[in-house]
Amino acid sequence: MKLFSMTFFSMTGVLLALSLMLGATAAHAREYTVVIHHLELEQLPEKPQVGDVLTFSNEAEMAHNIYIVYDDGSMDNLDTQVPGTKKSVTLRKAGAATVRCWIHPIIKREMTIAPPTGADKK
Repeated sequence: MKLFSMTFFSMTGVLLALSLMLGATAAHAREYTVVIHHLELEQLPEKPQVGDVLTFSNEAEMAHNIYIVYDDGSMDNLDTQVPGTKKSVTLRKAGAATVRCWIHPIIKREMTIAPPTGADKK
């Protein structure tokens, strides 16, 4: 019985520490909703950070396919988004980024993504 109680309390302590660490990380992430109207995007957040979540809400009467191109050339593609749906992406790279639509190249917005809060500065 003594071994069980020591193991139980040890595991409980580990789980508590993990949940506190994950909770601290998640507390810094912010969530933003960007509405898509016909052939334009609502204003993007002014100071998004790595780890923040952008949710694109398609309130147009047509499909869109939003993607984000980071300054290193990598991208996040949200795939086809039909009217009335939402799709989310977690920002993963600091620096300049461009939000575009594969279907409608006229849709284009620039933004700058900051490093996550508390990131070491080099």
